[in-house]
Amino acid sequence: MKTAWLIVVLAALAVPIFGKNFGSIEVKGVGTVYVLGPDWTAGNVEMLPNGFALNGGGRVYLGSQPNDGMDPNMYWQTPLMEKHFAYTLDLSRVGCHCNAAGYFINMPGPAGGDGGDYYCDANYVGSQWCPEYDTLESNKYTVAGTLHTCQGSPGNWYDCDRGGCQNNAFYVDSNMYCPEDRCTINTNKPFIVSHYQTNQIANIWMSQEGRTADFNFCSDAGYAAKMAESYGGMVFSASLWGGNGINMDWLDGMTGCWEQCDIANSRVVFTDFELW
Repeated sequence: MKTAWLIVVLAALAVPIFGKNFGSIEVKGVGTVYVLGPDWTAGNVEMLPNGFALNGGGRVYLGSQPNDGMDPNMYWQTPLMEKHFAYTLDLSRVGCHCNAAGYFINMPGPAGGDGGDYYCDANYVGSQWCPEYDTLESNKYTVAGTLHTCQGSPGNWYDCDRGGCQNNAFYVDSNMYCPEDRCTINTNKPFIVSHYQTNQIANIWMSQEGRTADFNFCSDAGYAAKMAESYGGMVFSASLWGGNGINMDWLDGMTGCWEQCDIANSRVVFTDFELW
């Protein structure tokens, strides 16, 4: 019985993971960019007019080539230094303890990694390290941004700072962002998000129906300068995750929401990207 089980496990591990091009979007100021991801996320991705949605989970990347396959050169290396990276975001179906994330990572990793898609980040997901710039970790109740730096150099990163340098909208102003009309940004409706970064600051700016709000999420100038060394070209990834007992208190516990994430019925929408 143990032998038979081991054969099944090894066979599953031997199944190759392929990449998929889900379609293209137009990024204002750039042109055509492709929405790519590992094949396991295909059931979560929905292409929309000039954007995409993630339903029930999933992870995608923005690419410069429309590849079906895992080519380390297919990812769009976004120039971020002193630039605004913006999009319209709909979190109306991303509840408590779920995490809709938009973030930049120093992909491709030096090898295919556990998923075969050259993924890397500051938490060693995929068994590869690299700097991670969390421009957005969010649900309807709050949003946080985090810088994660690493030791080493491109292709040889190690010992990344998993905790990072972070701030949360709720700590800045508890009326900035929530699923209610009392907040500047009512997350039951779509809103515009813009990320601006230099060697001194990383900022989240939001706009909805003529109202605006923003906050910087790293007050350590030395840390921000180290993170900025990676801004020459990082890859944008969007993901939706949570549920199954995952503790998301670090993101939204301070807001008083305590429900478990209903990941199966969660949905996040990203549209109308810009870079200027």
